[in-house]
Amino acid sequence: MTPPISVRPDMQRKGLGKMLLDYALERARQMGAGCIAMCGNIQFYGKCGFVTATSKGIRYADDPDGDAPYFLIKELTPGFLDGIRGSYRDPSPYFVDDKDVEEFDKQFPPKEKKVLPGQLF
Repeated sequence: MTPPISVRPDMQRKGLGKMLLDYALERARQMGAGCIAMCGNIQFYGKCGFVTATSKGIRYADDPDGDAPYFLIKELTPGFLDGIRGSYRDPSPYFVDDKDVEEFDKQFPPKEKKVLPGQLF
């Protein structure tokens, strides 16, 4: 699973996100990955060949009955997912106790949380 790519708002619309994604996809190919899965915005990632994972038979384990339109996948090797059905579960290190997060955040000056257009959560 690859995290979504973020570009500072004042640096957006300059092709930097696409350059970062292209680099990450090429490195994944070089490392032998047959596909890449991620949560992201299909409006951006769809232009780069990503499709909803359910269209390839892969469901997001946290949303087993839903379509999870934010869970995307791209084959790096054509046909890699042919005949494969299953679900993806986030690795346990992705989950952190809220109290641990609060303690960690105390190391930094407070910031206002902003929600920007296109942000999923």
